[in-house]
Amino acid sequence: MKDKILHDIFNNDPLGLLNFKPKNSNAQTADERLLSSFQEINDIVESNGKEPSANPNNISEFQLYSRLKNLKEDNLREGDFYVHNGVLMLLEKVNIEQDAQTFTSGKRVRKDGRTKCVFENGTESNMLYRSLAKILYVNGRVVTQNIDKVNEDFIEKFSNITNKDEEVGYIYVLKSLSKDEWITSIQNLFKIGYSKTEVEERIKNAAKEPTYLMAPVSIQGAWKCFNMNPQKLEQLLHNFFGNSCLELDVFDDKGKRHTPREWFIAPIEVIEQAIELIINGKIVNYKFDAENMTIIGK
Repeated sequence: MKDKILHDIFNNDPLGLLNFKPKNSNAQTADERLLSSFQEINDIVESNGKEPSANPNNISEFQLYSRLKNLKEDNLREGDFYVHNGVLMLLEKVNIEQDAQTFTSGKRVRKDGRTKCVFENGTESNMLYRSLAKILYVNGRVVTQNIDKVNEDFIEKFSNITNKDEEVGYIYVLKSLSKDEWITSIQNLFKIGYSKTEVEERIKNAAKEPTYLMAPVSIQGAWKCFNMNPQKLEQLLHNFFGNSCLELDVFDDKGKRHTPREWFIAPIEVIEQAIELIINGKIVNYKFDAENMTIIGK
């Protein structure tokens, strides 16, 4: 009788409440994926003898550059509090030194130095900066900011793209190669735009299109977008830099006048910073200071 009751229960589950997927024992945790990404960057540096660069013509290298840039933003900072093995610690001082080391790929300058760490039990340590970073990556937490959220955002944005994610286009930043003296005289002039196709393909006829000022252009940066509305990102950037939008008229080969509205006067590093602020949702706390060419808090 008992067996029959159990059989009826397990075979009468219209909502599928008893169905479950076994946990994949090989799935990586967020920390493991972060360490894996960090090791991948180290392997590339060791192989090429240099850090990955923001090469818009090489998406893989650009993704590694983005990973490294974000990891550097998690660097240990003087005055921040950390927890290691359940013990609170203050990183009071960092003395960074540069040491030239020789590898099979050539010489590289490696930064390291002694730290002054003060623990809550009153003990102090002068362990090396790199050693401290390693143990905190493995079994540590930042108290000053939520490192779990940083790790999750990092994995979501840079390390978790699969063939199931929808590629929706590119946000790009271009520099004009126009010979026009008025254009060449304007410093920090860049076009911020969106393309459904690869940027190189989109700009191949730039010299014949008014939106590119009827001149060739060079790619300063390109971001491949997944699972999002890139037009909205483009519009947010245009609004953010709206007070530095260049107002000009361009005439095509037939003499027809056009007024492109995607050229802005702002340093490239500031544009990159704005893109990151939009992605992490913090852009609402900042504005662009066109007079000083910088981003400031509201």
